[in-house]
Amino acid sequence: MISDTISDLGKNKKKIRQAIRDPVLFTQAFLNHVPHEAQKLILRDKHQFITVVAGRRFGKTKAMAFSAIHYAITHPGSIQFILAPSYNQANIMFWEITTLLSKSILVHLVERVYKTPFSKIIFKNGSEIHARSTTKPEYLGGHKAHRVILDEAAYIPNEVISQVVEPMLADVNGSWIKIGTPFGKNHFYDSYLKGQSEEFEDYSSYKFPSTVNPHISQEFIEKKKHEYGENSIIFKTEYLAEFVEDQNAVFSWQDIQKNIASVEQLRSGEPNRIYAIGCDLAKYQDYTVIVVLDVTETPFRLVHFERFNRRPYAETILKLKELYRRFNYAKVLIDSSGVGDPILEELQDIGAEGYVFTSKSKVQLIQRLQAAIENGEIRYPYIEELIKELQFFEYQLTRQGIKMEARQGFHDDCVIALALAVNAAETSVPPDDWEFF
Repeated sequence: MISDTISDLGKNKKKIRQAIRDPVLFTQAFLNHVPHEAQKLILRDKHQFITVVAGRRFGKTKAMAFSAIHYAITHPGSIQFILAPSYNQANIMFWEITTLLSKSILVHLVERVYKTPFSKIIFKNGSEIHARSTTKPEYLGGHKAHRVILDEAAYIPNEVISQVVEPMLADVNGSWIKIGTPFGKNHFYDSYLKGQSEEFEDYSSYKFPSTVNPHISQEFIEKKKHEYGENSIIFKTEYLAEFVEDQNAVFSWQDIQKNIASVEQLRSGEPNRIYAIGCDLAKYQDYTVIVVLDVTETPFRLVHFERFNRRPYAETILKLKELYRRFNYAKVLIDSSGVGDPILEELQDIGAEGYVFTSKSKVQLIQRLQAAIENGEIRYPYIEELIKELQFFEYQLTRQGIKMEARQGFHDDCVIALALAVNAAETSVPPDDWEFF
């Protein structure tokens, strides 16, 4: 059908003009894809500010790739930015765009594709598409854009929107599209509400559950509903795309968000710096997570992060010893409960200490981390696993007292490792031979 459409276009200039004006027809004719009905609504929306709240596997990456290509071709000299919480996330959409172009006749309209230092496409008509991370917003200063696509928008801090994105659009009265799954009630939620109100004529918004994508397995959705529970927060947010009040969160989203910062990740320590290492060891299907903090002064900075599973404990022991040496003989604190006890014995030569978990000691450990995050005593880069675990770590009131743990369907390894590192930081001191570093 699509090949027939292209053949027809070649014979009819009127149809060519229609295809160029209509992003849906454009996608079918030139990109060899047929958008599903929900994607068509987004592609044809002409509002200046568009918010799309979508469940997982909705097809948001492809929809935005279709839209970005159409805009670049039909708006000569335009500048678009794809912004996401991490550079890898931004590049997922960017490489979707390059893949679509490479398989299309439109590839002849591309002047050049840059992979470094930042991903960028230059078209022969002067249009540009950039992909960047919001983790280092200072790199975006001074740039202007006609259009910004914010992927996983709910994970982008409010201040990045007000201090970076909006100024980028100011010169040309540009537009933005925010798209992603719900995550707290921040600017993403606010713009969604504006799009639902008749008071804001420039705004529009949509909410699509995963099931609107006809290509997704309905059996898969049913399995997830059964796994998490139809009324669980994870199923409601991730698959039904609903904004949900969460009264049981240990760490507020506002506090989590305010501590996300551009923190350089290191392979080894810098001279005259003090470090602390926290390690939560894998049990059954969990992950081993190692966090290294620079604790020379406050706020502490997360400068090294590793997360892995299904590795021999002997390998973890060697890795901890190596990190101990690479980070200036840092203090090492591990979870010594259960399997951690024999591992702790193997780490005695580096002075590692163990933290035994009980219902009471776990609450104390987490409360210290809670205070550190609330008081801004720690900074960490946007690490998706860490941020999600912090968001979905909750407490329950039981007859025995307060119980803190990850919500069903989530791990807590990152949270525990970070909490252990903060605890280790409290007693970290420079080694005796400090001057030789």
